[in-house]
Amino acid sequence: MASCTKQYTQVVPNQTVYADLTPTNWTATSSGTADSVLINTPEIDQYFNAHGAVDVYFTFDNGNSFEQIPEVYNSISFSYTYTAGGVALYAQTASGTLPTSAPAALTAKIVLIPSN
Repeated sequence: MASCTKQYTQVVPNQTVYADLTPTNWTATSSGTADSVLINTPEIDQYFNAHGAVDVYFTFDNGNSFEQIPEVYNSISFSYTYTAGGVALYAQTASGTLPTSAPAALTAKIVLIPSN
């Protein structure tokens, strides 16, 4: 008869970081076709960057609902990248070819998902 050993790995619960953004927080990228903002996120260290995951959501209605990005909202395409220390948010026209004005005020919800 064969037997198996189960191993259980306990993972620290998810963590959520909020960032309130105004139009003045966004700056034009070097290509001039997008705006970006960097959110300082020291919770993302080198280990988390290699092993964890990040989901980003925006609320456009003061927290009544959240929409996961990447997505297109009001003809603006939103996306993000992350590295140790920060989350970079990007906004550009849906076509990606025309410059866009900075997005209206919004709140970003950044969910940090640890993993082993």
